[in-house]
Amino acid sequence: MPSNACSTYKEVIIVGNGPSAISLSVFLSGYRPYFAGGTHSNVYLNEKLQKMNPKKSIVEQDLSFLSEGLEGRSPNPVALLFDALRRPDADLGVDNPSLLEWKFEKEHAVDHLVLGKGKAGGAWQNMDGAMQTLSFANWMELPTLNFREWQHSHHRDENHAHNGRATIADVRKYYSDFVEKRGLGPYFRDQHVVTSVQKKYHSNKGVDSESGEVEPCKCRNKNHSFLWEVRGYHFHGDGDQDREEFCYCTPNVVIATGTFDVPNKLCIHGENLPYVYHSLQEVEHVLSHNRKKKSQDPVVIVGAGLSAADAIIMALKMKRPVVHVFRRGANDSQLIFKKLPAAIYPEYHNIHSMMKGKTINPLYKPYPNHSLVELKEDNHVLIQTTSGGDIVSLDAFCVAILIGACPDLSFLPYDGRNLGVVPRCAIDSKHNPIHVDPFSYQCFAESGLYSMGPLVGDNFVRFGMGGSLGISNHLLRIKNKHAQ
Repeated sequence: MPSNACSTYKEVIIVGNGPSAISLSVFLSGYRPYFAGGTHSNVYLNEKLQKMNPKKSIVEQDLSFLSEGLEGRSPNPVALLFDALRRPDADLGVDNPSLLEWKFEKEHAVDHLVLGKGKAGGAWQNMDGAMQTLSFANWMELPTLNFREWQHSHHRDENHAHNGRATIADVRKYYSDFVEKRGLGPYFRDQHVVTSVQKKYHSNKGVDSESGEVEPCKCRNKNHSFLWEVRGYHFHGDGDQDREEFCYCTPNVVIATGTFDVPNKLCIHGENLPYVYHSLQEVEHVLSHNRKKKSQDPVVIVGAGLSAADAIIMALKMKRPVVHVFRRGANDSQLIFKKLPAAIYPEYHNIHSMMKGKTINPLYKPYPNHSLVELKEDNHVLIQTTSGGDIVSLDAFCVAILIGACPDLSFLPYDGRNLGVVPRCAIDSKHNPIHVDPFSYQCFAESGLYSMGPLVGDNFVRFGMGGSLGISNHLLRIKNKHAQ
């Protein structure tokens, strides 16, 4: 395709194909939630629900009014509202029935595409299937398809899911099946890598948001003074010669890529050596492919989060010695393990107990208040106390640096740095999420550009879907305005 050709128009382009994106595709394909009746324990929300016109979908309601005063584990009020309706009182440990009923109304379908680097399900498709979810199994489900009913119909062994949690294998299969069962296949484009999202104007009066140059748009829409041009490529074979470019024009782009694209690094000498890894998937691969290779040298694991804990569990299962390096003290109140109930997450509390020295495993040695300072070509590793004290030297079988990750927004103008709560700083789900309107999920910095999921601070699947409701509601209001 010539670089200046852009002939395909869509009403909405969603970049990313994880659970948040799948959820939005459900709404845009024509599925709509209605209040099914019943009583909510939140008196103020219940009063609003009872007075609501039941013949109108939740998508048509005043979300600002309905979500006012709601509190919970999401910074976004519409996410709290959608969760309160789908799973009333879930945070109290109960499994109440949903207050929503879903109807498929084809006349409300919106022409859209979901562009993902891999299979539908996003990052979940790359995780170790034997691991368990952090959230309860039913919190992983998408609108219109009950997760437990899906498990039963597929004869999945529910004994594999402990303490109400699900295995990653079940979750990723569920997400793939969901797209097929709900007829969303025509909207999904797997193996599609987006390389550029730029604003293009209809006339020579327009100015490109990235270069400052005039950029007239080939596609036209009478209701919009500009369109977003989404470019990238996809592979339809095994070799690079099978790579094909694509280009779409759209008035609405939704960024739903998640935050696991680029692993964080320590930026120390030797970090790019071949025995050093930065993702759990890489660690799993090297350990499983070297099961028969005997070595007394430990797997050095850096980090004190859940990915580091998963790597430790994985290595110990394979009888590999582990050296665990982490900067905080083992009793630090900020450690994630302190926030997880022991009865539900016994494997993580066992790791935490070993970190504190309360549980002894001859294959595990913790180094609290230590940092990795240098990695040498001969697999020699140097560790030092965070106070700058003595240096510990050891040989490593491999090194896993698992200290979090950040999103890859290089396809956006300015790498998306103009979109954050703190402008000109890199986007970070915890400290600098994309700044969106709390009800429409539209970016404050750019009209027609939306974001949802972890990029706006909703790191749990159950809350990441709130953006589906907010975005659908806003798109409907825009459509109604243009129709007047």
